Amino acid sequence: MHTTLLADGWNGGPGPWILLVPLFWITAIVFVRKVVFGGRRFRGPRAEFGAAFAPRQAPAPSPIDTLNRRYAEGQIDEFEYRERYDLLTALPESPFEKAAPRDGV
Repeated sequence: MHTTLLADGWNGGPGPWILLVPLFWITAIVFVRKVVFGGRRFRGPRAEFGAAFAPRQAPAPSPIDTLNRRYAEGQIDEFEYRERYDLLTALPESPFEKAAPRDGV
């Protein structure tokens, strides 16, 4: 008695179609990620879901901009403004100048 199985295709191995299975799953995963994340790069497990939709914040104003605003609003007077402006724009002293003794000092 000779029986033929319906799924008896393993005589010559699975064939080249076996390469399509991983390709299918890779394509499916990429497609789902594009749909869920909308093409944005995944930021990791700690990223908030709503962070991608939040508006970007403006950069913080520089110290001189803050000083100018406080002077314009009248929070500080001209003397304090000039004193702080000179402090912010002054070049820092080198630590080597203090360490090295001078002849005349």
